[in-house]
Amino acid sequence: MRTTLAAAALLMSFFAVPASAPAQTVGVAPDRITVDEARDVAGMNGVVDVRKIEFYDGAWHVEGRDVVGKHVEMTIDPRSGTIAHLERYD
Repeated sequence: MRTTLAAAALLMSFFAVPASAPAQTVGVAPDRITVDEARDVAGMNGVVDVRKIEFYDGAWHVEGRDVVGKHVEMTIDPRSGTIAHLERYD
């Protein structure tokens, strides 16, 4: 009798399903940085007044001004967050 109960308990544990199993996402990353992250990249590179920030042609495009008032145009790679193009002029 004791072995029968132990075998039944063991068998039921193999087929037991947890009531709520948490969903797992392994290896899934966002396909691009967010607009807030793009704004942070611009700020870390001297842009203090962001006038325009748009996503087109597969990249973030930022226009603004730096501390001394020069116009800044910047293109940010959406996957890595690195600056692909930076131009400052009066």
